Amino acid sequence: MPHLDGILRRLGRAALCAAALVISATSLAAPDADGWMSALDRGSRQKSGPHATVEIISAKSALTPQAENRLAVRFTHEEGWHTYWRMPGDAGLPPEFTFTLPPGLKATAPEFPLPERTVTSGLVSFGYGDVVDFPFRVEVPRGASGNATIRLHVEYLVCREMCVPETADVSLRLPIAVSGRDLPEGADIERAIRDLPERVNNIGSITATIEETRLRIDVSDSAVVSRSLDFLPFEKILKLADAPVSAPAEGGGQSLWLTADEKFAAAPAESIEGVIIADGGPMRGGWAIETKIPLARGTVTPPPEDARENPAPAPAPAAPVPQQGAVSISTAAAILFAFLGGLILNLMPCVFPVLSLKLLDLIKGANSQVKLVNHGVAFTGGVVLTMLVLSGLLIALRGAGHALGWGFQLQSPWVVATLILLFAAITFNLLGFYEFTFGSRVADAEAVRKGPKSGPAASFLTGVLAVIVASPCTAPFMGAALGYALTQPALEALAVFVALGLGMSLPWLLLCLFPGWARKLPKPGPWMETFRRVMAIPMALAGLWLAWVLSRQVDYRGVLVVLCGIGALGVFCWLFGRRQYGRASSVPVMCVMLALTAVSVVWAGSGAFEQAPESRADAGWAPWSEAAVASALEEGHPVFVDFTAAWCLTCQANKLSALDRDEVVERMNALGFVRLEGDWTNRNAEISRVLAQYGRSGVPLYLIYRTDGTVSVLPELLTPGIVLDALEGKR
Repeated sequence: MPHLDGILRRLGRAALCAAALVISATSLAAPDADGWMSALDRGSRQKSGPHATVEIISAKSALTPQAENRLAVRFTHEEGWHTYWRMPGDAGLPPEFTFTLPPGLKATAPEFPLPERTVTSGLVSFGYGDVVDFPFRVEVPRGASGNATIRLHVEYLVCREMCVPETADVSLRLPIAVSGRDLPEGADIERAIRDLPERVNNIGSITATIEETRLRIDVSDSAVVSRSLDFLPFEKILKLADAPVSAPAEGGGQSLWLTADEKFAAAPAESIEGVIIADGGPMRGGWAIETKIPLARGTVTPPPEDARENPAPAPAPAAPVPQQGAVSISTAAAILFAFLGGLILNLMPCVFPVLSLKLLDLIKGANSQVKLVNHGVAFTGGVVLTMLVLSGLLIALRGAGHALGWGFQLQSPWVVATLILLFAAITFNLLGFYEFTFGSRVADAEAVRKGPKSGPAASFLTGVLAVIVASPCTAPFMGAALGYALTQPALEALAVFVALGLGMSLPWLLLCLFPGWARKLPKPGPWMETFRRVMAIPMALAGLWLAWVLSRQVDYRGVLVVLCGIGALGVFCWLFGRRQYGRASSVPVMCVMLALTAVSVVWAGSGAFEQAPESRADAGWAPWSEAAVASALEEGHPVFVDFTAAWCLTCQANKLSALDRDEVVERMNALGFVRLEGDWTNRNAEISRVLAQYGRSGVPLYLIYRTDGTVSVLPELLTPGIVLDALEGKR
């Protein structure tokens, strides 16, 4: 973070450039790859097909000239679906990659890590499921500067019982700099590189012999082979349905017996090319090399009787399959849990500032003969309708293959920026800058002071806003209910969301149906204007919370852009209020301020300032990945995983009240726990998949992996006692 004087200089430049931003708004609306976006675009634009998501990831936050810039193409497959290796097997097609880069930059072809061997109805295929990274490198010439956008077009075949051809067009924008900071994806890329076969020139230590359809590969004792061999050819020269057999060779070394394809056996080539895998490959303690093997005709004796089949190399599972903690509930229980979760949402700090606006209406209505039932019904209608719309959108996107969860809209910086400006506008209203009049004509000052400033329509909109702001919160009972809903047919799922909305709106509806309770509130008087201004405090604090969320998604320049937008919005609201009160104001200045406000949202959400979530390494938390979990378990350490997000207030409260308490941290260290944090502030398909695996649609999610293979799931709200008991295995 720059020093204070640097920040002040940038603020000054931002103020001087404000007018220029409005003048150039047309050009900003459609920037090109090498235009005004001078900051790192960390997130590759993902392509989500029905059955696979493709993106580009980078090990560093910048490209460095004349250095080894490591990147990878990541495929995230829907459960049960797979794509193919460079030689797909008996059927299938490998992915085809086509890069488009700025002049002077070059990208190597993505490399294929070792695949899994699968057998379906007697057909053998080599491919990938779950998440797989295809590493590649980008060469940047000396003297290059600015930013570089790496564009990639991918054509691939994704299969389960049926096969679907898909395409993807993705890109990643990175600055060109002397150095870049390490990104969490770097560990995943390094793991994929370790799983690549090494290219080796065969100097005679590996030979092959063929007799009719019998083929044997012999590896001399100069190459260390402890258990077994396997061979993956680059061409269809083998009868893959016949499992390979590996056994020690006579005189030392290791031999592998295979069955050649009849067509190839009739006219064998002088050599065969492929990947030799020893002892399961690098990820299992062995090795793998890509080489050309000379092939000669000769006698191929059958393998020894006691020869055992060599299991094909398969990536070790990243984490144990959960044996406990997965939620299994009925529809009725899910509806009940959702209703209880909605009730508790009213106590969440992210909801209270919005509902405080409703309190003003209730005080006013209870003492002015307004039928409060209209307010209650309108508020309930706004909550339930918005809940249905938001949940319907979520269910539809999940059905289309997008990895999203509850609160997903706050994973988009432009949505957060818009909400910040909305909360700022409400704060300015509560401070008396201007009034909400809903009329088509601007009233004079006296009419504004005496006219109604709220009503059923305002109550309905308050319900809408309450749902939007409440969705990042996960109350007790709510997580299990939402996770269940997103795995059920649409009718059952919508019933759960309706129950959530009814639970959230019920306290306010009851207060309106029983106005006697509301009439116990104080009578109107001058104190109401003071109370109104006091209510601006929690609304402003909610806006500051959203600004903190934005600071976890974009760098300080993006936050400054939104702050400039708030300033422009404040000037607009003040001038608009002057017109409402019959005072002089400047329409051109109002238009300029409104344009600046709109530009700030578009610019902040464009991706120009996007950054990776900050690591909590200084507090002992390492970034989560399935590889990190597997590595810790292999070393004999239990693992505590915190799936969290900056916009999740429940997550932040749990950190303060439990996870970061000294007694909890000391106990974790004493028991040898490795602490990992999965940050879902920005979209992350891998985290979304893990959440779904445990029946959750949002954060927080707390998992304890034990070395005996069991996995425990902790509740959404934590106390030090709950965590300590879980660490000791008492929960």
